[in-house]
Amino acid sequence: MSIRHYRIASAASLAALSFTLLASAELKSIGPAQIEMHLPGGTAGLSIDGKSSKVIAVEAGGVITVRARLDCVSEDKEHTSCLKTGIAMRDKHLWKHIQADKYPDAALAVERSQLKIPNDNDKSEGDATGSFTLHGVRKQLNFHYAAQRTGSDIQVQGHLRINLNDYNIERPSFTGVHTGMVADIKVQFKLRE
Repeated sequence: MSIRHYRIASAASLAALSFTLLASAELKSIGPAQIEMHLPGGTAGLSIDGKSSKVIAVEAGGVITVRARLDCVSEDKEHTSCLKTGIAMRDKHLWKHIQADKYPDAALAVERSQLKIPNDNDKSEGDATGSFTLHGVRKQLNFHYAAQRTGSDIQVQGHLRINLNDYNIERPSFTGVHTGMVADIKVQFKLRE
């Protein structure tokens, strides 16, 4: 083989290796993330709204997992819900109700191949199915997502609905007033490839 052919073959091999490494790059959370939960009113309109920044997303083995921490420690060293409702006592009741001491995380895992990952300076949107785990129960769950890519960063927004009955969670109530049983959950985070 001549030096010229060797250089061309080496360059082609290096390009193929670089493409393979880029194609197999795994995604990781960067920057701020947020989850919002809305549990609409039941009797007398009792509803619960909570927000948390305790969210991470990571890819491993072709599966993207978004994990929300539910068990946090307050300034006074007591366990409380990471979903902040604006009322400390309600946060504590929520922590007890979802048994966050026993089930400290909620997670959605989805095969990357189910998602449309946008090209640079592009957007994608779609519906997919993933495995959602809450309160020790894992079920397949449909969700909607939108993604926008700039360089190696991908801004993601997702929306899903869960029925608390499906996850063995009793209807939240306070002094005989109840919430509904279907929670709307929205999540925002940024991934880097």
